[in-house]
Amino acid sequence: MAMHRPFLAAVALCCLGAGCVPPPGTPSVIEIPVTGDWTGTFESSWGAIPVAATLANQKGTQTISGSFSLAGKRAIGTIYGSLQTSAKGDPGLFYGTLDISYPVATGEICRSTSDFSSTSGSAFEKSIDFVTSGFPRGNCPDPPSNVHMTLRR
Repeated sequence: MAMHRPFLAAVALCCLGAGCVPPPGTPSVIEIPVTGDWTGTFESSWGAIPVAATLANQKGTQTISGSFSLAGKRAIGTIYGSLQTSAKGDPGLFYGTLDISYPVATGEICRSTSDFSSTSGSAFEKSIDFVTSGFPRGNCPDPPSNVHMTLRR
């Protein structure tokens, strides 16, 4: 066992300095296929509003992005973050932010963003949930709070 310690230490240092590379043929990223159109409900302090979303995986990464719009064109928004999972078939855990924009009384369009620390979610191939406490960063008056967006294919 003592003979293997220098080798293990060298491997550990290599991984810390340059990152460990998986063996050939081993996928380095497990993607949950979310690319496409989704519909569902945007529940918040504004009530329950139908929502439509278009999402995309960035090929070869865990990054997802997309847009959503609330029925009646009350508001539009964007979704950006990471969808991470440890094994194929497991739910993906979302970490990221949501943006929301809508017209205000002056006719201008406001924009606000959720905090990364209070925005999360989970995803399967046919269902996604995003949750945030609200949109504190930006210039929107009375943005929705206690948001739970549920999307299905």
